[in-house]
Amino acid sequence: MLSQPSVMYTYYMNDASVYWAECDDSLNLHDNEDNTICIHGVNASAMFMACRNALCSNRNVFGELKTRDHTIASAKEMIVALQKYVDKNGTTTEDN
Repeated sequence: MLSQPSVMYTYYMNDASVYWAECDDSLNLHDNEDNTICIHGVNASAMFMACRNALCSNRNVFGELKTRDHTIASAKEMIVALQKYVDKNGTTTEDN
């Protein structure tokens, strides 16, 4: 039986910033040399799970993250946003 072909692209970007754009379901990487990579087809659920994997997996980002005032402020901002989401949506039909 033939396997379906797959493609893998590998890039290096120095000090890249990453953001998700709701308008076109895209993950965007941008570096300080004005290089950009845009990956379309990344919906909100996929982005949410990527964030979860980055924070909650056995090999999460915390081992590599430098603890600075702005990282602690960002972590607190994420906690507030997640708590608002849980408070608003905490009971789903899947829970019953």
